[in-house]
Amino acid sequence: MTAAAPITVVVPTIPPRERLLRKALLSVKRQTLQPAEVIVETDGEHTGSAATRNRALARVSTEWVAWLDDDDQFLPNHLERLHDEAQRTGADVVYSLPRVLDEHNNVKPRQWYWGGGPEFDPELLRRKAHIQTTSLVRTEFARKVGGFRFITDETGAVNDDHGFYLSLYDAGAKFAHVHEETFIWRHHGYGLPGRSGNTSGQPSRW
Repeated sequence: MTAAAPITVVVPTIPPRERLLRKALLSVKRQTLQPAEVIVETDGEHTGSAATRNRALARVSTEWVAWLDDDDQFLPNHLERLHDEAQRTGADVVYSLPRVLDEHNNVKPRQWYWGGGPEFDPELLRRKAHIQTTSLVRTEFARKVGGFRFITDETGAVNDDHGFYLSLYDAGAKFAHVHEETFIWRHHGYGLPGRSGNTSGQPSRW
């Protein structure tokens, strides 16, 4: 039997989203590279996404942490591709491209900035949120920067993952990009950045 990789998958969730959570966890179970642990962190008191992710981060004991929102799913090779890229490049943060679905499970065209270009672009990161939460991050670095925090980008979008990635970059983390679709991102298209349930990060409905 193949040993599990030194990865903990963190899935923050809020009740009642059990159906979505089951699909997310099933996508982890189907990974070609299995993680050592899965942590489901429930935000029962509505403390917010950043606080929920940070509580889970405090419990991670593996070298790597992989983030997965409860309404998203890994494609089968997600962990393997990101972990292989981390080993190949020595990166501390590895991210990829989303396959974007709307609330009716229709595939949507990916906007140019969702996931960014073929190479990591630090200037783009400075200007706007474009790296989705679904990444692989070296746990030591994630803790060093204090985890997730909300910031506002040049479009007015408010995202805790943007604050997380900027903190990592400023702390000297090395980024690597797998320019392939390795996960499903459910883009709900809500109108106000920062509002509950908004994954668009944009000020108007798309």
